[in-house]
Amino acid sequence: MMKKVAWVTDSSAVLDDEFRANKDVYVLPVHMMIDGKSYLDGVDLTTDELVEHIEKGSTLTSSQPSIGDFKKLYDKLAVTYDSIFSFHISDKLSGTYSTSVQAAELVDIPVFNVDTHYLAYPLTLLIKKAIKIWETSNEPTEVVEAIHALKSKLRVYVWIGSLQQLHNSGRLNTSSYYLGSLLNIKPIVTFQEGSLQIKTKVRTWKKATEKIQSYLKQSLGSSQIEEVFMLYGKQISQTSDWVRMVERISEELSITIHPLGTALCLHAGVETVGIGWIEK
Repeated sequence: MMKKVAWVTDSSAVLDDEFRANKDVYVLPVHMMIDGKSYLDGVDLTTDELVEHIEKGSTLTSSQPSIGDFKKLYDKLAVTYDSIFSFHISDKLSGTYSTSVQAAELVDIPVFNVDTHYLAYPLTLLIKKAIKIWETSNEPTEVVEAIHALKSKLRVYVWIGSLQQLHNSGRLNTSSYYLGSLLNIKPIVTFQEGSLQIKTKVRTWKKATEKIQSYLKQSLGSSQIEEVFMLYGKQISQTSDWVRMVERISEELSITIHPLGTALCLHAGVETVGIGWIEK
């Protein structure tokens, strides 16, 4: 008989309707402090509400779920599940994954932790893939190994909306921040082994679009692409230029559009736009 498993992630993931309807998916919220008031991300704070706070200049900080938060959830799940898969934001961007690993040692249910190397929809996408793999394999180690292999096929590029917020979050060093601000340059960043790395620097949205187009064509030249996804901060219309660009390259590519989520909005700014795809 197939084992009953729970799927756990943190609120840096962006859940769509499919995930919200899945009763085996559980989300531990990130703790947010806004002007001295405490919120739980996704519970009593939406991404739209966070955007409003950012735009009006509120003081914002965030902290990961605690070991106690994880242990409490894992103990609860141990009553009705045989094992747990726990997928989290890159360990190089947050301590959430490490906290889950520590909590797993304190409970009496097997917990298979995965550092996804990503956040937002790319994190969600990897969980979706894992659920499908589990349905056919029923072997935890096979699921984990398959997801680690899939990570290397993901290509994600993010045009940073706010150098100030990226600098404040510690993801952009002081010299790069001041140089970018002085020359009105914004970086396109990508993920390498879980770290944010500057791929290139551009001054205009047009140049950013041209660069993204070249990266997509390069991927199409060497492999097939399974899905293209867009990420937006303030409003969905931010993605319209890139959607049209992808459609001009190939009408056969499947395109989905998703919000950045609170983590990326907080650290990169509400004007941030992202794009990514999976190479087959």
